[in-house]
Amino acid sequence: MIIFLYGPDSYRRQKKLNKLIEEYRNKYSNLSCDYFDLENLDEFFRLKEFAVQMLLFDNKKLAVLKDAFSLEPKDLKEFLKIYLNAENLTILISEENSPPEELKLLLKKAFLVEKFDFLKGDEWLSFIQKEAARRKISLTSQAVYFLARIFKDDNWGLVNELDKAVLLSQKGSIEPDDLKKIGDYSRESPDIFDFINRVVRDWSLPEKIIALEKLFIADEEPVKIFNIMASLKRLPLKLIQNLADYDVMVKSGKLDYEEVLVDLALQ
Repeated sequence: MIIFLYGPDSYRRQKKLNKLIEEYRNKYSNLSCDYFDLENLDEFFRLKEFAVQMLLFDNKKLAVLKDAFSLEPKDLKEFLKIYLNAENLTILISEENSPPEELKLLLKKAFLVEKFDFLKGDEWLSFIQKEAARRKISLTSQAVYFLARIFKDDNWGLVNELDKAVLLSQKGSIEPDDLKKIGDYSRESPDIFDFINRVVRDWSLPEKIIALEKLFIADEEPVKIFNIMASLKRLPLKLIQNLADYDVMVKSGKLDYEEVLVDLALQ
């Protein structure tokens, strides 16, 4: 079967992706899960082999596709049609953009199709309140509106700010003035994507270090930088694998996110 997630809100889309993968791992003890970055044509051949092997063994397989629409639509369509109703293979696609015209009819027949646009109005306000509640933070209505305005179309920035606001949770309901004590909203944020671009394109060591120092001086949270990088659709496969390894090391206490960013700059 096919599950298709798409839309510009990479934070909610990534959360859904992670949730689905976790559900599959919990449900199927014999699950074989693999990741394929289809910007590299060799990965498409590897995906085909992965799918064919499913026919030889009685186990469940989950293929997580990245940058799927870089393939020729005709080739991708022919592949997906074969496994549209497969019972033992699930193809999970997560993309920022809508599918090309050739794939729209096919993806309407997918097991699950979910679009993640940036939230607006009451939905955006409700999202902020729910994320705050998850962290046991109480925000006044003024603080909710303040965050809604500052972090419009920037969910990663919002959740990072809420993570910092946990430090204020003991004071009771948090006001905009309280938030201003832990964040500088008066200046333009440094360009996180400049650092990411320098890592991806393997600029010289001094150029990468300078870009990272600007982020640190501006007090950009390392976890925010890391999460933004990990959510991007066009990353080299080796970097995707590195980020996954780093995430495991951070969660096991072997590294922190600042050390990860420094290591990425030094590579």
